[in-house]
Amino acid sequence: MESMGFAIDQMVKQLAKKGINIDPSNIDDDREKLQEQESIRFTKQLHQSERKRIFKSSLVSDPDDLKTVFDDFDTDTPELQRELLQAKKIGKDIYLGSKENYLFSGDPGRGKTMLAVSILNALNSIQSCELSCLFVSVEMFMNLEWTVYKNNNSWDKDELYKAEQCIRKCDVLVLDDLGSETTFKTGSAVDQSTKHKQEVLFRIADYRKSKANIITTNNTTNELQSMYHPKIVSRLLTRDPTHFIQFVGKDKRRS
Repeated sequence: MESMGFAIDQMVKQLAKKGINIDPSNIDDDREKLQEQESIRFTKQLHQSERKRIFKSSLVSDPDDLKTVFDDFDTDTPELQRELLQAKKIGKDIYLGSKENYLFSGDPGRGKTMLAVSILNALNSIQSCELSCLFVSVEMFMNLEWTVYKNNNSWDKDELYKAEQCIRKCDVLVLDDLGSETTFKTGSAVDQSTKHKQEVLFRIADYRKSKANIITTNNTTNELQSMYHPKIVSRLLTRDPTHFIQFVGKDKRRS
C-alpha cells in the first residue's frame, strides 16, 4: 500500500503536468491543521459526554428535582430576590474559576436545593463551560454506604464505587441536606454523627479539597460543628460570609 507521503507526491506531479503547481509543504500543513481540529473536536465530544454521564449519576430521590432552573424560583419578596441574586453570583463565580465552599442554610422548604440545582443546570447549559457537575443527597449516599457496610453485596459495592468516583472527579458538587442523615433535632439537642458516618464524610471532604462545593443544610453552622469533627467542618464549610446564603421566608412546599 502506498504511503500517504508517496501518494501526495504522485498527486502533485500529476497536477504539475496539467500546469497546476502546488507546494507539498502547504498540503502537509493543511493536513496537520485538519487533524488537529478533528482531534480537538473529538476531545470536546468526549468531555461533553463525560459531563453528562457524571450529572446523570447524581444521587437524588426524585429525578424531577434535577430539572429546576433559576426561573422556577419565586421572588415575591426582597429577601427571595436577594437569595436568587446571591445564587446567580455564586454560579458565575464558579464558572469563572472559583474552587471554594458555599453554604446554603435555612429551614426545610425554603428553596435551598432548588437554587443549588439551578446553579448546576446553569453551568450545564453553557456551551463553552467544561465543568462537570454532580448532585448528591447525603442521606442517600450514607444509606448506600451502610448497605455495603452491612451486606457486602457486590452490586451495591459497584454502585458505591461509581458514586465515589463521580464525587472525587466532578468539578462542582452539591451535597444536599447535610445533617439530616444524622439527626432531625436542632439547637443544643443535636446528636453527634456516628463514627462511621464521620469517617465517610471525612473521605468525601478529602476528595473535595480545592474544588467547588455547595452544601445545603437545615442546620446552623454551630449545630454542624456539634455534629462533626472539626476537620470535616474545616474542609466542607465556608468561613467567607459572601459564600453563605441564609434562606428565610415561608415553606415553599406548603404554599
